[in-house]
Amino acid sequence: MKSMIRLSALLLLTGFGACKKVENKVYFEGGTAPTISASTTAVRLEPGEEANTAIRFNWTNPDYKFTTGVSSQDVTYTLEIDTLGANFNSNRKFTTVISKDLSKTYTVGEFNAILGNNMQLQLDPRRNYTLEARVTSSIGSSAKLLSGNKVTFTVRPFPPPPKVAT
Repeated sequence: MKSMIRLSALLLLTGFGACKKVENKVYFEGGTAPTISASTTAVRLEPGEEANTAIRFNWTNPDYKFTTGVSSQDVTYTLEIDTLGANFNSNRKFTTVISKDLSKTYTVGEFNAILGNNMQLQLDPRRNYTLEARVTSSIGSSAKLLSGNKVTFTVRPFPPPPKVAT
């Protein structure tokens, strides 16, 4: 009986010693910064046209590459809009996160609300502005950021409608 226990223990130890863990480490190899474009360089915002399309931003897929090939994971995009010259450092810049999609469309009403109307940029409706937009892409928890070009466009927000007492 003792010899069987010893033999079993010897076989177990030999069996575990023969196993070798093989690791395939995956490394980030790069990608292409997304290229953004806008549907217009002069955004027209008019009261009464709030449901119409104001501007559409499109960008390219960054094609994140790893040692295992092109990533099939979902990419997260951050669209930023700021005034010309602020270099996206303004504390009032507009930022939104978009998952998976390669475009974002704003209606006149939505875009006017972003520009003024006590939302993000708080632009004066009595003057014209030149704004910049850019998109940054990231993937996974390690947030491999790629930032591409900027697009420039002009716009003049309109004042919000007066509040009606109810």
